[in-house]
Amino acid sequence: MPLKIGELAKRAGLTVRTLHHYDSIGLLSPSARSNSGFRLYNQDDVVRLHRIHALKQLGCSLADIGALLDGTGISPVDVITHQIAAVDDQVQRGQRLGQRLRLMLRELSDGRDTSVDEWLTLMEKMTMYEKYFSKAELGALRARQEQAGPAADSAWKALIAQVQNALDQALPASGELARSLAQRWMRLLDQGTGSDIGLAIKLQTMQESESRAQQITGITPAMIEWILAAFACARASLFECHLTPAEFEQVRRRMVAHAPQWHPLIEQLRRQMDAGAGLDEPAVQALARRWEALFRLSYAGDDAALELKVRAAFHAEPDLSSGVGVDARLIAFVQQAIMQLHRPPDEAVAGPKPSAYMVAVLRAAHQLLDAPLVFDDPLALTILGPVEEAAVRASIGRYTDPMSTALRATLAVRSRLAEDAWAVAQRDGARQYVVLGAGLDTYACRGAALADSRIFEVDLAATQRWKRERLAAAGIAEPAALSYVPLDFKRSTLAAGLAEAGFRSDQPAFFSWLGVTMYLEQEEVYETLRYIASCAAGSGVVFDYGADPELLAPAERTALQMMSAKAAERGEPWNSYFDPAQLADMLGKIGFADVEAFSAPQLSERYLSGRQDGLRLGGVTRLMRATLR
Repeated sequence: MPLKIGELAKRAGLTVRTLHHYDSIGLLSPSARSNSGFRLYNQDDVVRLHRIHALKQLGCSLADIGALLDGTGISPVDVITHQIAAVDDQVQRGQRLGQRLRLMLRELSDGRDTSVDEWLTLMEKMTMYEKYFSKAELGALRARQEQAGPAADSAWKALIAQVQNALDQALPASGELARSLAQRWMRLLDQGTGSDIGLAIKLQTMQESESRAQQITGITPAMIEWILAAFACARASLFECHLTPAEFEQVRRRMVAHAPQWHPLIEQLRRQMDAGAGLDEPAVQALARRWEALFRLSYAGDDAALELKVRAAFHAEPDLSSGVGVDARLIAFVQQAIMQLHRPPDEAVAGPKPSAYMVAVLRAAHQLLDAPLVFDDPLALTILGPVEEAAVRASIGRYTDPMSTALRATLAVRSRLAEDAWAVAQRDGARQYVVLGAGLDTYACRGAALADSRIFEVDLAATQRWKRERLAAAGIAEPAALSYVPLDFKRSTLAAGLAEAGFRSDQPAFFSWLGVTMYLEQEEVYETLRYIASCAAGSGVVFDYGADPELLAPAERTALQMMSAKAAERGEPWNSYFDPAQLADMLGKIGFADVEAFSAPQLSERYLSGRQDGLRLGGVTRLMRATLR
């Protein structure tokens, strides 16, 4: 639609008087007039005004601009040479201008005839880029362009033409061709920006805001919208083998709908990360909350069961975590920020080992929060004492964050596995149950063991005094079959402590060793396992251990870093990690004939399948069972 002179002046940032002057000297005259005599400017006039502005930025006089635009007697090379000479007299402005001109000379001096129209189009592009990008950003873009060479330009031109053809045919963004084009687009964008999401966003903003940029490149807002939708569909296709058809369609629709919201969030997080922002800074925490909310909106909404499948797919499909500006470093930063956001509250240290109290509280919280129970412990709340039990019940919401939920699942499953294995050992004739690092374990007080069984609880003397005070305060009787074995694993031997308590090494025994090995050195762990291997045939053990970080997925490695850092703050640093295969091999060599290394999926299938409450295991710690035949 033609523009009146006032409208054009407002949009161009000029005065009406300037446009009158351009008309009077024949530099820019309107192509038409209204019936009332008002000047009317069409699209060609607007293009000419863009070029006038670009040439003025170069420092050309109005007379030279008119001559250039009309093609009368002056060449681009003459103008460039003249302006380069003027740079020395205009130092502050000239540094930027000199760089600009030299870039133009490289573009134009390629051995071919260059028309004024091509040159002016280049000028317009440079002017628009300078409007949106800083000097450093322009330098980065130009460096990437020079590195990619002419082949990248050719690839872009061919791709833009193919995408436009797809739009002209109204092809769906969910089709195979659209996915292929979108993946090529994102690869070229990633190469051209060096995976800098900030540059990618500015390029998109420029293309959406500048109509002249759209004319020059052929990239329109509709094209960008279609590409984003197609890329979301391409990523969504990775879910297809992990979901039902109905679930897949729901996830695909969500991903397409929320795809445009991810790039700005990624850019802001990357800026915070590159600036060295701390995980607990308000800006980072606010972005972590936005990430969590957008993740829910983009994939599963409030469907907890579907979210479990989505997260499992992310572990199985690394390409789901890829994209412009997204790399392992950013993913780790986001995961750490989210874990910091949901960091469990620091509990008052009620005993000599903070970890023992934390385990007891989370075991009690499992009784209140999770249904059906994985590990049924009717004394878990009582043994805390009335004050602590009331505190847990009153603030139960504090234990529903992702990290606490994962810990609850880990504690419940490991305790259930150990007691299930002990039950099997009793059926096979074992009558000695040794709980290493017992803490506030209540098995001996629940009356679950056979009448002729003996239970030995091994722990620090201070921890055992604390536990017995809790039992007395709660009115829980200490069974006659229970023997306390006060022992510091670092200062005495397990064999000596158990022998003094009446343990029979010539009779089979079952050992439960949970939540201890990670705090010991590797050789100390091996020493205890060698002792168990020296016991009577039919003896066995279930124990957990920290997995070798090299074997963990990125999210699990981040969780391990957070957990071990928190343990170190409590004065209980993690000191050992194991490769499951190597550990199993070692157990075989020292005499165990039946060794089973459990993975998180195996235990989830056994104890957590069919749940709808989001309770799930991670792989930071692993469990192993070994038996002597």
